[in-house]
Amino acid sequence: MNPAFQEALAARLQWTSVIVLDGMERSEPALELALQAAYDAVHELASNDVLKHRHYGPRAPLLLLDVPELAEQYNLAYELYAELYHRNYHAGELGGSGPDWLEPAEPIALPYSEWSVEVTGRLALLCSESGLRSEDAIQGQALTLLRSWTEGETPGHAADLVHAAYISEPVEHHPRLAHQDTSQITHIEFQCRDLL
Repeated sequence: MNPAFQEALAARLQWTSVIVLDGMERSEPALELALQAAYDAVHELASNDVLKHRHYGPRAPLLLLDVPELAEQYNLAYELYAELYHRNYHAGELGGSGPDWLEPAEPIALPYSEWSVEVTGRLALLCSESGLRSEDAIQGQALTLLRSWTEGETPGHAADLVHAAYISEPVEHHPRLAHQDTSQITHIEFQCRDLL
């Protein structure tokens, strides 16, 4: 089995403990330990992908996408590890490397954190025009956002996709708008669709 896939699968399986413990009463300490173990497994996957696997690169494995918390952890950890490894390698500050470490790859031009900031800015504009909060759209459409990153969408297109997916959700999924008159919501939705 491919070692990178094996590590991704192990990280994803760690999340099973988080789900089980989250449903149990009085399991907060165990839940926190399980959550940390899942994050640690994802960080190790990202580190090993930077140093030796080069299998997934800067975009989270598809296996992690259905758990936005893990996918985002991977994207951010990979970005940080890749940047530090590249800088320290070329500055001669590593003090040695593992026997199976690869030469560092060039960092990507638009890393996940910067891409995410651009998406958030564009989404804030779209949401303000439609009376919605961008924070709710991002939280409600985390999977759409992560898929957009994985598929290499531009920040503008990703924001459009997240916004379109969010406004097409039933009203009860919008925290701020769930208690308002639905005729007003329908009017807002039609206005937003006309903008797209």
